[in-house]
Amino acid sequence: MSETPPRRLQVLLRRDPGAPLVAGLPCAVRAAFRAGKELAPERIVIAGADESFLRKWAVQLHSTSAPVRTGLDAALPLLAVDADAFPDENSLTEFLAAAEAAPGDSIRRLDGRTVCAFVREASRLGAGKDSPSVVSARALASPGAEASAGAFLDALTPEATRASARILYSRLSKDNDGYIARLDRRLSLAITRLLLPFPVSPNMVTSASLVLGLIGAWWLAAPSASIQFRGALTLWFCCLLDGTDGEIARLKHHITPWGGDFDVLADHIAHLATFIALPIGVARLHPGGNWWAPGVLLVTGFLASGFSVWWLVLRVPEHERGPLSLTVERIASRDYIYLILALTAIGRLDWFVWAAAAGAHVFWAWLWWMSRNALNPSPNPRGPTPPPAEIGPS
Repeated sequence: MSETPPRRLQVLLRRDPGAPLVAGLPCAVRAAFRAGKELAPERIVIAGADESFLRKWAVQLHSTSAPVRTGLDAALPLLAVDADAFPDENSLTEFLAAAEAAPGDSIRRLDGRTVCAFVREASRLGAGKDSPSVVSARALASPGAEASAGAFLDALTPEATRASARILYSRLSKDNDGYIARLDRRLSLAITRLLLPFPVSPNMVTSASLVLGLIGAWWLAAPSASIQFRGALTLWFCCLLDGTDGEIARLKHHITPWGGDFDVLADHIAHLATFIALPIGVARLHPGGNWWAPGVLLVTGFLASGFSVWWLVLRVPEHERGPLSLTVERIASRDYIYLILALTAIGRLDWFVWAAAAGAHVFWAWLWWMSRNALNPSPNPRGPTPPPAEIGPS
């Protein structure tokens, strides 16, 4: 259900069976997601969509929070979007605002063709009587005042489709990503692009990542340097898949509450298995040493650090986190896998166990000390700032 009341509007999209997918989704599904999120219309109609199409993209269409219907309402204003283009973020909001402010109907053109049209009287085009496909063709062919507001991405040609997909891929990176995060993103995105054409859900990728994480941890605990290195490689690939599931979820608009919870749970299990396996593997590879103390310190430090990050950072709404939270999230990331990979290659995993056993406890203690005033913005000691005085006639 939409958080806002449905808008007195119907959105008409069109399915083109021969059109290529853009980053794993048809243009009509991408447009439906944007329409539902930005406009909250009373209904969304996809011309030419059969039961098989609606069933295949049921998760994405359900996430629009707007009912998907098979017929149009003659009494509702109509917003039609072409099958070979889809609106960019906030583009429908911008176009509709410009169209409603202008008299008569409005159109949005892209490379000489109409990709979006706003029609105030849908009955004039046969809505409620003729098929949605016929109404769609009439809406996009009807004249109107051209409104340049709102950007649309093209998918008319294979070259345009690839260019639009590259734009979507580029937005998966964050401006504050470090060097290792950028490397991971390039590699995980390569995997994502290979998987997008197939019916692979984010939860499938998360499941595969969890299985690989457990296998990697098992090999990391082996009494063999070569097997431990193989385990580190497996854990590294597990980390890449941990980025892939989120990329597929965002690109395919396949985001569910259960999927997010499952991803977090799988991460915790893989992390815990890894840090339990580390001292076991070192003890089996170096049987003459006493590894109980660093092993216990490592696992307890990991658990204390994980709880501290969750309590002080992750459970706080993102917009309320202080600037130090970015540093904390980077320190608590999976970048340590590169260090494990390098040390297993030279047979010195024991160095990591000793360093991490001490470092984990230093980290969570530092985190609680800094949380007094750095993780969350401190309140104004002088009290709330009064609103500015209004200027005008008294």
